Amino acid sequence: MNKRKPLAKDWRNRAVADWTVATFQAYLKDEHERRYGIAYTTRNYGIEGRWLKSMIAEHGAEVVRKFIDGCFEEYRPTAQYPGLSFSFMFSYQRARVLPRVLAEVARAKQSKERRQQAQIDVEELADWM
Repeated sequence: MNKRKPLAKDWRNRAVADWTVATFQAYLKDEHERRYGIAYTTRNYGIEGRWLKSMIAEHGAEVVRKFIDGCFEEYRPTAQYPGLSFSFMFSYQRARVLPRVLAEVARAKQSKERRQQAQIDVEELADWM
């Protein structure tokens, strides 16, 4: 049986590692409407697409997803700015949020590597005994 990958915009059923610019744009739209109750708008979807593509290429889709979620968590809507766009995230929140995300990802990777090494050490000890 040939199992097909979900459509690019179907972020709910697509593995984060496989997210594309279209997936992120659909996620931004849906998450924005869920959080703020208003439609997602931006000045230039083309620029946002290029910025998303460059971030995905540089850091990977998992980091970009964590970055976007971190920006949503940090942002507090105001009467003048009731919503948030990826352009704002990239331009004004990246310097604060991205380093935290990268540090979190690095810590998780190190922890996983230590657990794997500990498992190898236990297996070697069991083989030795």
